[in-house]
Amino acid sequence: MKNILILGIGNQLMMDDGIGIYLIDELKKFKYERELEFIAGESDINYCLAQIERASFVIILDAMVADKEPGEVYVYALDTLHEQKMLDISPHNLHLFEVMHHHQRNKLHGYLIGIEPSEVRFHIGLSENIQTQWPVIIKEVKRKIERLIGMKG
Repeated sequence: MKNILILGIGNQLMMDDGIGIYLIDELKKFKYERELEFIAGESDINYCLAQIERASFVIILDAMVADKEPGEVYVYALDTLHEQKMLDISPHNLHLFEVMHHHQRNKLHGYLIGIEPSEVRFHIGLSENIQTQWPVIIKEVKRKIERLIGMKG
């Protein structure tokens, strides 16, 4: 695999919604068997799409509400995200994954690693609940990344 991109998305001004950005900052500190590019795409859809287009394999990190326990980590294949009920959108709520599906449906190679948020509201920093679980979340996300890109880890 070439051009493996780990892309964190979210908004750090909205507590746990920024978890993808916070994870990028932590995960890039580790050593990996393959060269990985870590980018904080934040909530800029155009920037994120430009980064995804130049990568051959993408793992996106994001807070995702899936009615699971706060801090739970789960994985979706990018090419099946459009099938998820959570991605229903209106013209007023354009979503990165919907845009990816319409513009890159035949070229999507990668996964979304979603982390269930505990609290999303205007405030800088992760919620106390997620902070308490932070070392476990980092370890679990790192393990999933290594498994998804075929690393032994």
